[in-house]
Amino acid sequence: MMRFYHVIKNAIFYLLAKRTIGVRALLLHEDKILLVKHTYQKGWYTIGGSIEPGETPYQALIRELQEEVGVTLSCRPKLFSVYYSCHEKRDDYIIFYICQLGQQEPVVSAEIAEQQWFYLQQLPVDISPATKRRVEEYQGRVMISEYW
Repeated sequence: MMRFYHVIKNAIFYLLAKRTIGVRALLLHEDKILLVKHTYQKGWYTIGGSIEPGETPYQALIRELQEEVGVTLSCRPKLFSVYYSCHEKRDDYIIFYICQLGQQEPVVSAEIAEQQWFYLQQLPVDISPATKRRVEEYQGRVMISEYW
């Protein structure tokens, strides 16, 4: 049911929107990052989603962290970069943050099929290309791109 909801919501959104703005979080705890698999797409991703009308990027980030993995942050997130992506004749802008997890354990939500902590040096094989690139940028292994 959740997959159906996301397919319909995204179809309507893509038909109407010419530009979207979203947030993503590289959620850190010690030397690991938390990645998620969504119920509606394959691969491992960072946590995030669209900014809703009336929200600031920070508010959207906090909401997405709560919705997807039920966590609050131990400190204010650091803005890492802003990226551009053109997909299906639509401009997307992604605001990417680096976040530190507080003491609580993440929980799985209805839209998350799986979540797992990974060492920064041992990323999963089926990680999304953009997620892999963001981790490499964070580690300083590649230059920060302006494209998602």
